[in-house]
Amino acid sequence: MTRSPESLRPYASLTVGVIAFIAYLITLAPSLDFIDAGELAAVAHTWGIAHPTGYPLFTLLAGLWSYIPAGDGIFRMNVLAALLSAASAGIMVQAIWVLLGVAPKPRQKDKRKKKSIQENVRAPDPAHRLQAAVIGALVLAFSGTFWRTALSIEVYSLHMLMLALLIWSSALLLTTPSDDASMRRRRLLITALLLGLAFGNHMSTIFFVPALALTALWRFGRDRSFWTDVAFAVPVFAAGLLTYLYLPLRAAADPFLNWGNPDALERFIWHVTGKQYSVWMFSSFEAWKKQFAYAFTAFGRDTMYVGAVAALAGITGTFRRGGWLGTWLLTAFLTCLFWAAGYDIHDIDTYFLLGFFVIAMWAAFAVMDVLQTRQRQLKVWLHPAGVAGAVLILPLLFGGGRISQSGNYLVEDYTKSMFASFEEDACVLSFQWDYWVSASYYYQLVEDMRTDVIVIDKELLRRSWYLEQIRINFPELYAASKTEIAQFEEELYKFEHDLPYNPEIIEAAFNRMVNSFFDHQYGKRPLYVTHEIEEQFAPGYVRVPEGLALRLYRPEDVPAAATARLPELRYRPFDSDDRLVKGIKGMYATMLFSHATYQHRAGNYDTAAPLFERTLDFVPGDPNVISWMRRNEQLRAAGE
Repeated sequence: MTRSPESLRPYASLTVGVIAFIAYLITLAPSLDFIDAGELAAVAHTWGIAHPTGYPLFTLLAGLWSYIPAGDGIFRMNVLAALLSAASAGIMVQAIWVLLGVAPKPRQKDKRKKKSIQENVRAPDPAHRLQAAVIGALVLAFSGTFWRTALSIEVYSLHMLMLALLIWSSALLLTTPSDDASMRRRRLLITALLLGLAFGNHMSTIFFVPALALTALWRFGRDRSFWTDVAFAVPVFAAGLLTYLYLPLRAAADPFLNWGNPDALERFIWHVTGKQYSVWMFSSFEAWKKQFAYAFTAFGRDTMYVGAVAALAGITGTFRRGGWLGTWLLTAFLTCLFWAAGYDIHDIDTYFLLGFFVIAMWAAFAVMDVLQTRQRQLKVWLHPAGVAGAVLILPLLFGGGRISQSGNYLVEDYTKSMFASFEEDACVLSFQWDYWVSASYYYQLVEDMRTDVIVIDKELLRRSWYLEQIRINFPELYAASKTEIAQFEEELYKFEHDLPYNPEIIEAAFNRMVNSFFDHQYGKRPLYVTHEIEEQFAPGYVRVPEGLALRLYRPEDVPAAATARLPELRYRPFDSDDRLVKGIKGMYATMLFSHATYQHRAGNYDTAAPLFERTLDFVPGDPNVISWMRRNEQLRAAGE
């Protein structure tokens, strides 16, 4: 006996989730990813506090996951991201199914006639609903940004799961029959709890709130009992926010990773609201226009343009089913687009995630309308099974190779090469958070690698909580520069509390403090900077390339160039046009070039020659490198 589409719904969700999970596992990052992955993995393993807004729900979940005794730590964390993302895709089958159950409203064929003449308005066919829901969920699962987010540990994989649950819960709430107040109350309370928990993971959940609030008012605002339900929902929402209690409670224990040190009310508010990032919100109209234009590029590119075109066709379908439904989805999309575009950062794609969810739902409505009205005219290649196959095959053929991270060991290799560059008990100042500073937390705190090395992020030194973290974690370093730190903190207090301050004075105090680290530690431990650190830091020192860093020497202590250390650099190529991949290749090239020119200037032409050649492996055809290499060959030949 053939099973009904209703009974097949759970299996459809499971199938979509399993298909997505398999694809994510095949393309999964095997090691650490760029930017915050190392810090977040370290926070999970050590129960620390992550960068603003703290992400307590993620920390608690990932912290528990870290105890699973299977695979190495970072790969296990990446699997968690894949699992959460796949679950999101599966849940969206349920959410879209609910929305597709809203029947189109009857329309008049002739407005001059007073009598309403209904078109052929058919109740949503269950089989068509299930087919369209599956296709919509697959559009989401294999859109580029969603797929890429599933491949390495980040807070956004959990954010996607919370969005899927919220959309499903909200869809059930908004489609509740008007005469069933008890069901509406239950669904409202569940939605409120999910909303609070979602905020406990990522504050961009705010993008979802205006659309939900507006539509709920539209649907139920005239019913007085609804406002009683809202009053009950407020404390339930607050209960979901209780995950934030983790931050002050854990901060009081002074964990090694204690970003923002939110153990006091003021610092807690700063951390949860992301105060230090506010300077990038709506910083200029030009920045907003740039991000706004980029969003539409991303929506088209990441859905192979097929999903985006289908979404455009599906918008009218949502309004035909009721103004509230069309308004809900369109408001959610526009709110996400407007607000996210105001955030002037490089890696903005994940802030458009809600937009991809809406696009997937719009695409499902377009498929549903075609199935309902054109089923008999569909040719074999337009059969739902064929459409679903195209949704799978197109991204796998044309997007999978671009998105896959299965061979990406760049951050691991770069970080381990950086560690190999340092002598024992070294102290290094760097501004390469995205490439290895974040990763160093994971390797030092979780893998116990090079725990003798003190890694200092130059820009984080501008924050009072980071100075406190140095005091606790590296007391000798702090004590030696206590005077200079106190002078800087006096000026920093004005900046952090929005009091009048002199930029030149605070910058001069900052420079003195940073340089005091070098002056007080020289001779006690090897000192290093990475190549991007400006010349105003460590003035009077000679920077000698050693591995991927520059070691600081006083002029009288500079060793002979022939003794300069160049340990074996780990590097497994990974083909990608991503800016971070290009950036890490450029940093290898920069340091190899520094070694080559250093040896060249010392007259060690034989030593310099292969270094120039290795540089060209990372920047093929670079005219500056070629020019130096030719000059080196000329002098080398003349010496022979």
